[in-house]
Amino acid sequence: MNKRILILFVLLVSVGILCGFETMRQSGAIEETALKLNSRGIEIPAVVNFPNGDQTALPLVVLVHGHGGSKDENIGFPAIAAELAKRGIASIRMDFPGCGDSIEDFTKNHMSNMKEDVLSATEYMTKTYNIDPEKIGIFGYSMGGRIALELLAEEAYPFAAVGLLAPAADTDDLKNLFGGKDGWDSLEKTANISSDGYAPFTTIYGQDQKLSKEWFSDLEKYTADALITAAAEKYAGPSIVIYAVNDEAVSPEVSIAVAGKLAADIVAVPEDGHSYGFYSDKKEILELVSDSAADFFEKKLK
Repeated sequence: MNKRILILFVLLVSVGILCGFETMRQSGAIEETALKLNSRGIEIPAVVNFPNGDQTALPLVVLVHGHGGSKDENIGFPAIAAELAKRGIASIRMDFPGCGDSIEDFTKNHMSNMKEDVLSATEYMTKTYNIDPEKIGIFGYSMGGRIALELLAEEAYPFAAVGLLAPAADTDDLKNLFGGKDGWDSLEKTANISSDGYAPFTTIYGQDQKLSKEWFSDLEKYTADALITAAAEKYAGPSIVIYAVNDEAVSPEVSIAVAGKLAADIVAVPEDGHSYGFYSDKKEILELVSDSAADFFEKKLK
């Protein structure tokens, strides 16, 4: 290549990176694009996956991560996105406030903001890419499952299919991860009286977080029964609930209750707790979860 042309090419690539252009890579049947979308006036890091070379109007699944997780959930969400792409389904996943590559502080991490980010990502996809607007599904892991249920209960978007992996639908059950009711009440009191509006907390996984007073009030908006019942009343479409029989973070009974109300398909994972192969070396569990999710969406959205 001519030296001047090479220098110009390098400069153009550098300018593209500095200006925040999309970055794209292709691997086999998958085309992956890292981008930033606007939500609440903030740039939200996201990743879009497409079947490589497919120009038709595609089904879409919005992947919603859990509390303190990220758009990748270690290796979990890329694996699910890859399986969806193999089946001709596009996907988008994003980082919520204070997570992954987010530029926001964790104090902005509460249900109201996260639900808005999911809707912004969905709107971005339908306006930017060739997506079939009647074939859009949502898949939520843990707190992401709670987000999905609240969106259903509030009729915020007409999703055509819903996948839930250990959905954190019961706030009382969640309190066990925050020192039980007494620990939760103490943290909430600190958040409400603090001049900074948050309570510092270290999770069982070693993450330091700032739990805002909005985080607590948002999660106390619904009782478990009210949330699950409202979601079931407002959504009559197909759904699947995947849960581990030894999940230590979201009690299996919660997942079973959600599945019962939604009349959902059920996949019971035999081991690996709340990791689901995302955060462990259990390759067979990761394959079970990703294949089950992708198979479901292929049947319901294609």
